[in-house]
Amino acid sequence: MAEILPGFRDEHAPATARWLGMRIVAWDREAMRMRVSFDPPKDVINFGGVVQGGFMTAMMDDAMGLNCFVSMGMTNRQASIDLHTHFMRPVEHGRVEVEARVVKAGRSVAFLEAELFDKNGELAARAVSSMKLSPIAGRGQDNTAQARVVETN
Repeated sequence: MAEILPGFRDEHAPATARWLGMRIVAWDREAMRMRVSFDPPKDVINFGGVVQGGFMTAMMDDAMGLNCFVSMGMTNRQASIDLHTHFMRPVEHGRVEVEARVVKAGRSVAFLEAELFDKNGELAARAVSSMKLSPIAGRGQDNTAQARVVETN
């Protein structure tokens, strides 16, 4: 992980992301895009024998949050304003990957997207979210340098 995000270690990730087995696979700062993998415990399986949708949403939320944090220069806290998930197929227990990206970000709100792929590489869920950005005291300047408006495709 240190090669992809210098100075970022597993213990920096939120407890939920660590519990779900999150690992950074790739990060493209210019595109504000990140790919992470999750290897969740068997506790995420529902009564139907597949990963419960709330955990799939949590994986995408963790990926979007981390990507937003590092892509915006690690100077902002974020809090979800809304989060919408569309489930396309059930996911069997095992390693999954999530690709997250910042669609647009301003001074106080970021718009994010994520896609979750099952262990066979099939698209299983999509999420969109908007997050409130709040400057972290002592990080960076006054946040204006990092608060440029960005749009990606």
